[in-house]
Amino acid sequence: MRKSPVAEPDLLQPDRPEEQALAQSEPSSSAVAVFERLARDPAVDVEKLERLIAMQERILAHNAKAAFDAAYARMQAELPEIAEKGQILVKGQLRSTYAKLEDIHSAVKPILKAFGFAIRHRTEWPEVRDARDGVIIRIVGILSHEQGHSEESIFEAPLDKSEYRTDIQSMGSTVSYGRRYTTLDLLNIATRGVDDDGAKAGRPTPPEGYEDWLVKLSEAANQGIQPFEKAFSAADQKLRAFLTQSDALTLAKMRTRARTGKAATL
Repeated sequence: MRKSPVAEPDLLQPDRPEEQALAQSEPSSSAVAVFERLARDPAVDVEKLERLIAMQERILAHNAKAAFDAAYARMQAELPEIAEKGQILVKGQLRSTYAKLEDIHSAVKPILKAFGFAIRHRTEWPEVRDARDGVIIRIVGILSHEQGHSEESIFEAPLDKSEYRTDIQSMGSTVSYGRRYTTLDLLNIATRGVDDDGAKAGRPTPPEGYEDWLVKLSEAANQGIQPFEKAFSAADQKLRAFLTQSDALTLAKMRTRARTGKAATL
């Protein structure tokens, strides 16, 4: 009688005791011990061991993301609104208000620590894509959780030039803007004017074509973060400057929607 061939078991399915232990193991020395035993097993070749390692990495990444999401959801109820105590004055007139970076950090750092989060920023210098803008600065905000998962928010802008600032000061202003807005975006927190009526009265008139561009930018946000960033970067510098400096909450909402697919409650 001819015997039917026996199919080789798929090591991505945790059927063997070693594989079950690997799939159920926490990111600790127990997983390392399982890999050491498998490495000494002559029945397990390198390719199969690599597949097991890949499976374990996927399990750890999934668990880390789940822990991040659960802690983030709990944390949202604790995050406060931040008062806009900062003011931008032009020739003695109030141009706009904003939440100061030190006020944001003072309010959120104890809450981040309580839920196992930390936030940091990285400054990058991508290639110039538009001769009108000169140097482009990219600020990358990174929200990381103690279980290993992290998420990013990106802010790009030219130097925040002013007749009252040097280039170095303009650079520092752009970096500060980026850190504020990526922090607001990552944590999905709101800011509020100390005097809303006064703030509205002091806001400048949007540049020509701003409202039409805002509609197109919103449509790009619905398509994801890459189409949104591309549409934002391709726009005229005056439009981008007004959005980042005088309509920052709208920008934060769009970026959150582009990154998560959900509307931000800012």
